[in-house]
Amino acid sequence: MAASSSDAGAPAGSGGGEPAAPGGAAPAAAAAESFKEQGNALYKEGHYLKAAAAYTQGLKADPSHSVLYSNRSAALLQLSKTGKALADAEECIRLRPDWDKGYFRKAAALEALGRMEEALQCYRSSLERNKESKQLAEKVRVLTKIVDKSKRSNGSGSAAGS
Repeated sequence: MAASSSDAGAPAGSGGGEPAAPGGAAPAAAAAESFKEQGNALYKEGHYLKAAAAYTQGLKADPSHSVLYSNRSAALLQLSKTGKALADAEECIRLRPDWDKGYFRKAAALEALGRMEEALQCYRSSLERNKESKQLAEKVRVLTKIVDKSKRSNGSGSAAGS
């Protein structure tokens, strides 16, 4: 099933709980936010490469900005750069392990790589952190069926031809 065009696939906004930048880092944080907004606008227009570049500039200003990693992951996935999208999702999770969006990004990258069981685990992790998401619940339901069907078909054919 193709990814929905709902908000879960779109770049994240401010993300709420971003920690305040320490001391003199306020200009860097402001620059990162500016690049994030530029990237979000470019992403919405379908300019994924330019969006990824804007997010990268933001990360140069603030390398600990988890939302920028999440958003760049989404842009890279749109460009079929799944390995890089996965790496950004993992960095997002490292920086902000309680945020559902990092797990969603990782799951989407794993799904694109055909690693369905791992993707399912990440979608479940995302759903645990965002229990209200109907989109995530549906994604888990659908992917569970796919994984179960794959396991059954792989298991039933293993003894054939022996």
